[in-house]
Amino acid sequence: MNKFLQAVGLDPLVAFAVIAIDFMLFAPDATGVGWVVSCIVAALLVMPCILLQRFSFGDNWKVAIAKGIIVGILTAIPTPLPAIATSIVGVAGLLSQINRKQLPPFEK
Repeated sequence: MNKFLQAVGLDPLVAFAVIAIDFMLFAPDATGVGWVVSCIVAALLVMPCILLQRFSFGDNWKVAIAKGIIVGILTAIPTPLPAIATSIVGVAGLLSQINRKQLPPFEK
């Protein structure tokens, strides 16, 4: 199960940032003026997402690049609906990180 979560999951920081930026970009996109701005911001988000996936989440380069490009494409779509997909894979990534870390038992 942990391999599946690692394969489909996004680093929670990436997921949160992309969802927040996606919602901020939706207001101008509703008017039709901000679509170009949305595409530019999405293109600029790809590299930080790739680097976070590689070094924070531990993906190899090919997987990190693929996830970064997918996140960029989802951010460029001028609706807030891709945030649902991003939040689902963000939760999968969070669960993967929780399962990966062996937390010490709670002591009083």
